[in-house]
Amino acid sequence: MAAEGGGPMMFSVNAPVQVIGFTGDLGDHIEQVVEELAKLDMCNSDLLDFAASSDASDNTAVFTVTVQAPSIEEAMTAGVSCIRAAIDATGAATHGWDDTDVGDQVIIYQVDSDEGVEVRPLVDA
Repeated sequence: MAAEGGGPMMFSVNAPVQVIGFTGDLGDHIEQVVEELAKLDMCNSDLLDFAASSDASDNTAVFTVTVQAPSIEEAMTAGVSCIRAAIDATGAATHGWDDTDVGDQVIIYQVDSDEGVEVRPLVDA
């Protein structure tokens, strides 16, 4: 799937996560990730936009990024990479996203196994 002319397309990458091991206000932790996404947005031309929401009642969050990429596969890679980099930059871990072992006392953002990461192409209006 490529845009007319073979250039990059815009995609939305949506990652629902369970947040484990945090203390204090969940919103404060999510805001730290959003601040890191803002830093990435300034230096990564493929990251076009980002958003986050959280629900303290079940310790979940959803991170959504808009990226440009030539294919849905590359959009998945770029989007997840941006979200993981932002989470990791806060000192938290992305346990379960790969084989990395994390220690105790670390906030863990784990992709929701029921929903998984969703990537969808965006259509120009």
